[in-house]
Amino acid sequence: MQATDGAVLGRWILSAALCLALAALCPAPALPWVLAVLLSLSGFVWLGLAITQAGPPANTPHLTAWDAALLSFAASFGVQSAARLGLFGG
Repeated sequence: MQATDGAVLGRWILSAALCLALAALCPAPALPWVLAVLLSLSGFVWLGLAITQAGPPANTPHLTAWDAALLSFAASFGVQSAARLGLFGG
């Protein structure tokens, strides 16, 4: 069963929002690092979904769980980079 681009992107946005909501519960200095870890874990969950259900990652004209996994890993890397550069004010 193939999901549409909007469905995959919507589910990824929901998973990223859940990561942000969970990270918001921790103290401010730890927030970027907790968020980065949660986004990485989300990436691994998406990767597991991709391996078991999404089929091969190449030559697909629409977004798949592979793309959602990459988005999660990229977001985690971005949060880590911003934290290391001091962009979170900490």
